[in-house]
Amino acid sequence: MTAGLRYILAALCLGWCALWASETLFWSFPRADMTLPVLVWTWLTYALLAAAALSAVIWSGLGGWRAAFLGGALLGYGGEGAVVGTIYDAVPFQLVWTPLAWHALISGLWVLAVGLRLPRGPVWRQAAGLVLLGLFGAVWALFWPAEQEVAVGLPAMLLYQPLAGLGVGLAFWGLSRSGTWPEPRWWMGLAPLGVFAFWAAQVAMGPSPLHLLGLVMPGLTLWVMRRLGRRGGAVALFGPPLPLMRALSFALAPLIVALLAVPGWAALGGLPTNIAVALVSSALGLGLWLWLLWRALWRPA
Repeated sequence: MTAGLRYILAALCLGWCALWASETLFWSFPRADMTLPVLVWTWLTYALLAAAALSAVIWSGLGGWRAAFLGGALLGYGGEGAVVGTIYDAVPFQLVWTPLAWHALISGLWVLAVGLRLPRGPVWRQAAGLVLLGLFGAVWALFWPAEQEVAVGLPAMLLYQPLAGLGVGLAFWGLSRSGTWPEPRWWMGLAPLGVFAFWAAQVAMGPSPLHLLGLVMPGLTLWVMRRLGRRGGAVALFGPPLPLMRALSFALAPLIVALLAVPGWAALGGLPTNIAVALVSSALGLGLWLWLLWRALWRPA
């Protein structure tokens, strides 16, 4: 398989992982506007953002959890700063929530990095990690009835959450077999250019000095990645290969979300769990990003 085809398949796999973590887990229940065409378009958009982040990781030579976290930050700033423009709504809070607090910390570090690592350890550890992720998703979901009407039953949730989770497991299995990545190729710059085109469209529709933040924050993140990465030689990011059943076991987490969220909505109504999650994850995400920035500043040239 050529490097270009592996790159495209990896982007599609990463895009589905991001779709589950940043849409399915975040929104908790199937929204009425999430039709099949919208779902496909959303997946492809996340795949473009993931491809841009993957290009940055390969270019920087960064690996491990730092690649997952900072790559997730780039995906977050691309999505929130170029595609939808939410980071300009409430500065400076939106610069952290959700790019660093959710996309980097939860989607990148927890779902992707930890999710890929758990199947390589003992079964009990993987089960415990997935139960913890499922409990987090269920607690997070409890606030939705206070925001909007949640008219969805357990059968729909059992179809929505675990089915998407099986897709994540299949994506993990595919990513683990993607092999090593060569030195950056010219075509790896096409996805970042695509994200930049989204940002330029945002500026064209309503120019504002705040739009510079859509370049500054990902630019700083790229600089940190370059400073902390090891350039030269092939880069292995997702291996070694995972057993298929261990990878598909990821569906346990969304299954727990579905089983706990629906009765939780009926029994408790809307609880302000989103405030606690936002505050804690924002503090952790910003703190980790600033720590990596500090490490980059003081790393010898």
